Amino acid sequence: MAERPPAPSTVPWAEALFRETGGPDFAEPWQAQAFACALQLSRQGLFTWSEWVEVFSAEIAVHPQTHDETADAAYYRQWLAALETIVGLKGTVSRAEISERQEAWREAYLKTPHGQPVELSNSVRAPTATAYHHVDDHSDHQHRAPKPVAVSPAVS
Repeated sequence: MAERPPAPSTVPWAEALFRETGGPDFAEPWQAQAFACALQLSRQGLFTWSEWVEVFSAEIAVHPQTHDETADAAYYRQWLAALETIVGLKGTVSRAEISERQEAWREAYLKTPHGQPVELSNSVRAPTATAYHHVDDHSDHQHRAPKPVAVSPAVS
């Protein structure tokens, strides 16, 4: 079972943890991506970490671990749902856009030959890139897409 990373109380603390430990272990790539997205969006000022903790805690309370899932699976399911909720609350992406993207990925998965990587381009519904609506104080009020985040260096 992969070691679940703690939810950091502050983003700088989480960044220090990644540097010191080489980053947490994730069972699946999407878990690392969801974790990194929350950290990056908070770092960019979309939400405070206190706001994140509130939304994540509510998700855990409303949708606790089920009898047929591991603690890690529940944690990342809840993490992803909280991330979808908070970007919706902040107006960064609509529920309809999230649903559209989920359906496109489901369709891409179903159209991908067994053993091949699932790519969004395999969906006829592949949505166009959604604009990043948040403006932070350091952007001179320009709309910019967030920069990619590296969770940990690749291991060969």
